Amino acid sequence: MAIGLAERIGYIVGYVSRTSPSLINEEGGYVVFDVDPVIYFKNFQMLAQASSLLGVVDIKTLNIVSLRVLSVERRDVLAELDLPDMYFPMPQAEAAGLLTKTRIKAKPLLAYNIETGDVTAANYVIEPQSPVVLLTNTEVIQKITGLPVSGVFLGYSTIGDVPAFGGNAPLYLPLKAFYQHVLVLGTTGSGKTTLLKNMIASMYSGFKFDGERPSVVIFDPNKDYITIPLAPSWSIMGSTSEEELSLSKKALDSVKGLNGVVILLPITRSVVEDYIDKYENWARILKAIAVDYLKSVLNPVSTRFNWRYEITDLDVVEEPCKQGSIRFVKSRVKMNYNGVEGEAYYYIVPYALRFPDFTPRELVALNPYFTRQAKDALMRILQALKAKNAYLETIYDLYEALKEARYRLEERIPKSRGVVLDPSREYVVQVIKDLAIHKSTIENMIRQVAAIIDTGIFDVYTKGVGEDKYLHEPPIGEILEKHVELFNGYPIAVDLEYLQIHSHADPEKVISIVAFRILNKIFEWKLLESRYKATAQPILIFIDEAHRFFPSRGGVEEYIENVSAMIDRVARLGRSRKMGLIFSTHSPRDVHDIILQLTNTKITLRTDKSHLGVLDLPEEYRDFITRAGDRVGVVKSHVLRLGYATFKTPLPLIGHYDLSVL
Repeated sequence: MAIGLAERIGYIVGYVSRTSPSLINEEGGYVVFDVDPVIYFKNFQMLAQASSLLGVVDIKTLNIVSLRVLSVERRDVLAELDLPDMYFPMPQAEAAGLLTKTRIKAKPLLAYNIETGDVTAANYVIEPQSPVVLLTNTEVIQKITGLPVSGVFLGYSTIGDVPAFGGNAPLYLPLKAFYQHVLVLGTTGSGKTTLLKNMIASMYSGFKFDGERPSVVIFDPNKDYITIPLAPSWSIMGSTSEEELSLSKKALDSVKGLNGVVILLPITRSVVEDYIDKYENWARILKAIAVDYLKSVLNPVSTRFNWRYEITDLDVVEEPCKQGSIRFVKSRVKMNYNGVEGEAYYYIVPYALRFPDFTPRELVALNPYFTRQAKDALMRILQALKAKNAYLETIYDLYEALKEARYRLEERIPKSRGVVLDPSREYVVQVIKDLAIHKSTIENMIRQVAAIIDTGIFDVYTKGVGEDKYLHEPPIGEILEKHVELFNGYPIAVDLEYLQIHSHADPEKVISIVAFRILNKIFEWKLLESRYKATAQPILIFIDEAHRFFPSRGGVEEYIENVSAMIDRVARLGRSRKMGLIFSTHSPRDVHDIILQLTNTKITLRTDKSHLGVLDLPEEYRDFITRAGDRVGVVKSHVLRLGYATFKTPLPLIGHYDLSVL
């Protein structure tokens, strides 16, 4: 029976030794088995490596037990004769001398009862003569290696750099692990972005999910995710090894690529200034911006690969909702990949921020560089204005009022002001006097409000009156609620590189302001949703280049404290509300300590040796991960039965083009 079961689940490579003991003790156990030379040379990649995984069918229990190879012993036929060296002539190559059995020592890990489906620790001795199997059955492989059978597709389990079990061991990470947050680490070129894109493709396709498909939001500081609706270049051109192609095609058969993306496009004043004289209303301005943006994305790719595209069905849409309206430009792009036809859908949401849309608390939270005293003072000023029903139309009015107050406080002899043209500005001056705000605090407020103004994304004027006078901020919660209805569930990418190019402010500061605003809006919507809805809509937020948003403690102390408090609040409460954060960075030393603490799953791709002490990897993975190939990594997670797993993610399953070098 054991042999029959072994033949059904794989290929028998040997039997547990009759001449060497199988052993179990307090420290664990091991088995020894011999492999015929013909079988060894045919399957040496799976048999000759330490840490290889095999299976054995225990003849007393009929349980299938996973084995991890501890050692592999090869001996020439002369060594088998056990004669002294003096009896042999000078050594020379002799192929016949290699036709000896290979002795392998392995450690039992988990036992799988195929009748009941139970998986338990293999804490009993394995009987001699039990058949050892090179496994091919995917379900059995996942059971006896403790791998999840559903979730987000990461890639294929490996032995070293080589896919294990002939690529029949896909590795999934359950959604619950993402709600407890994930950190992806790896040096430049190790495959971080490819891994993240393959995760996103898996989430969108819903392959191997248990009922729920999360909405995906991506903070994209390098324009890496704007091309995801395009076909992956390898699927068109095939310029890679046969093994890579086979593995990637196998993945693409299950994890279907996506052909659309929603782009949140922060617009600055300098951008609109180029269009405002040419077009008569906001709709035409947004349409022109969207067309030029699409061309800036598609032209470099099509020129590089000699592809053709045509932008069709370009429409400006205004969708009414509970909080104003969602304004976006919907477009369909017909692609011709050297004769292969395709389509890509772009939903572009050009937007800016409006000062009246911010509560005092929100405005203060927008810029983490405010000192504590400045935050408190500005909150009091804005709340006092609200209590008096005073109205400042733009953030520029607030800035001028603060400068006026500083100037007036420096006057030794108050001057007569005559007719007050702007009572709201006068209120600001009076509140600052009443609160006895220190000069240095006023100066910090002025500097940080000026920093917000320098971003160029506040109060962007478009031709119109009333609500249409300034460019709107989209209601993020409404976009997520109508994510499938309006946008077909496509991933939402925030293009922060576009903002960096068109803003005069410090790039790190401007992308942080936009990212924190969106994060806080998503979190507020999640809080409301949890109060009024029985089921929560899952949200997964990808933060690429996380060190740019959440740096280690090397920066300004107030900034670090504000950022850490914000991310701690979002991450801890997000766990219970199905909101997960996926961070990606080069080094664990570059990001704030709180990210290392809050991420329960860590994925490490090839990395520098100096980072290993922070990563808490077992000794057997440390040397490997410093020389691992591209897209090969180690997962450390509580959802894995054995705690760790090595894997290789396939070539990108969606568009992956570096626009900066095209």
